[in-house]
This record gives sequence, C-alpha cells and structure tokens, in this order.
Amino acid sequence: MKYFLLTLVITLATFAGTTGGKPPAKNSSVVFSATIKEKTINIGGTGEILISLKPQKGIHINLQPPLNITFDDDSTATLSGTMVVPSVKKDTVEYFDSSKPIKQSFTLAKQLRPGKVSLKGAFVYFFCSDAEGWCSRFKQPFTVEVTVVP
Repeated sequence: MKYFLLTLVITLATFAGTTGGKPPAKNSSVVFSATIKEKTINIGGTGEILISLKPQKGIHINLQPPLNITFDDDSTATLSGTMVVPSVKKDTVEYFDSSKPIKQSFTLAKQLRPGKVSLKGAFVYFFCSDAEGWCSRFKQPFTVEVTVVP
C-alpha cells in the first residue's frame, strides 16, 4: 500500500510539473465532441447538449462512477432533467454504447439578452484500458454556442 501511494504521489507530481498544473484539454485515447441539438433557443427555453465519446480500440468508457456534466456559469444556463447515457448489456454487465450520443437537457436563464451565447462547462468521465487493466478520470472542457431569441 505504501508503495502504491508513493507511486501515485510521484506520478501526480510529475504530471503537474509537466503541464504547469493544468490538466490536458484533449484525451488522446478518446475523441470528444459536444454540440447543441437546437441552434436557436428562446430566452428561458430548453435545449439539449449532445456529447459524443469515441474511444480508441482497446479503450472503453466506464459508467461507474457516473458521467458528470457541469456549466461554468449557472447564470447563463442550468442543467435540467436526467442525463441520458446510451448503454448495452453484455453478460449482465452494462457498457457505454459509443455509437449514440449522450444527451443532457438544459434551460437558458430568463435574464439573457438576444444574441449568441457561449455555454462553457466540463464533462467528467472514466476511461479504461481493456488490455492493461487501468482506468483514468478525465475532465473534458467544452464550449457550445447557441443563438438566443426573444
């Protein structure tokens, strides 16, 4: 256990030293994209973010711990409803289905003015190597644009 903790501390210190303390914005094992289903939304209206995760061969996305999405600024939009995560079952185990997008509803703030609005946030997920048996948490920043109309 002591060896594991020492290795973990050294790895984290090395990572922080090589990236200036900031996590990478791109995961080389998973292709990420985020879009909004509706490009134009009324003030105070609802929309849906579509998130696509395409892991490389030999990598899978874990469903536990749960996937998580947050907005940087709750004064622009708030999440609504439950995230819809596509999955398939194999031998009583549920796996993420990367052939379909993840869907998360949101509601725009009522005090917004008409025009283009950038919704910035982060999507957190765990990806794992099938062959090597490791898993890693990744916090993927994203920005999506929507046109707000009266």
